[in-house]
Amino acid sequence: LFATEKLRVDVTAMLVLLILVVTGLLDADQALSGFSSEPAIIVAAVFVISAGLAATGLTERLGQWIGRVAGRSESRAIAVVMPAVAALSAFTHHVMVTAMMVPILLRHARENDLAASRLLMPMSLAASLGTTLTLVSAPAFLLADNLLSRQGGEGLRIFSITPIGIALVTVGIGYMLLARWLLPRRS
Repeated sequence: LFATEKLRVDVTAMLVLLILVVTGLLDADQALSGFSSEPAIIVAAVFVISAGLAATGLTERLGQWIGRVAGRSESRAIAVVMPAVAALSAFTHHVMVTAMMVPILLRHARENDLAASRLLMPMSLAASLGTTLTLVSAPAFLLADNLLSRQGGEGLRIFSITPIGIALVTVGIGYMLLARWLLPRRS
């Protein structure tokens, strides 16, 4: 079901959990223990924040701002979009940020006669790199923090990884600006 997506992924996951309980492989406490973990709650909250950004119209305003600041220049659009997307990805799910930015960038590319692929690829890279800016942006960091805390060590703080993330985002932006000639030109 995960591979075919005949059912939504979340429904499939809940069915698997239910089957594990019904077959006796897990008891009810074990099956529900994941819902009480801090990483699971934070990931759920990130999805709520993402939906709130879209519902409040913030994404539309962001699109208008990007259009004004980026102008008709491809390099300027990349220099504006990448930091904005990375910053958003630092506090919400990068897939949600990518999904919300695709129509904004497609419209911007169409209105300014730019190749959409040359904006979308840097944007998706920035969304991925933005997850390295804060602890809450990637479930792997939350799990690492949880494991460190369980082992009695000092856990990570929300901005513990930010210096590394800033370096990665900066290098990513620089690379996309300098090597954008490698990007395909597709509308």
